[in-house]
Amino acid sequence: MSRFRDLKKSQNNLLAGVAAGMGEFVGWSPTRARAGWLIFGIFSFGFAIVIYTILAFLFPPPNHFDLNEFRR
Repeated sequence: MSRFRDLKKSQNNLLAGVAAGMGEFVGWSPTRARAGWLIFGIFSFGFAIVIYTILAFLFPPPNHFDLNEFRR
């Protein structure tokens, strides 16, 4: 297994999974990451929406098959 984690969209998504995917990447809960995006959106006067949309197209989709979940 690679020592580098992949930054991907999350399966725990509300819109596109970008905020939750970034939260999972850094070890935050999806709710905390979404709150961060909301605060960023307020202080950037909506520029966060543009960035979120671009990242939604750039991030790869989540893995739907997890071997650890399969073994349980």
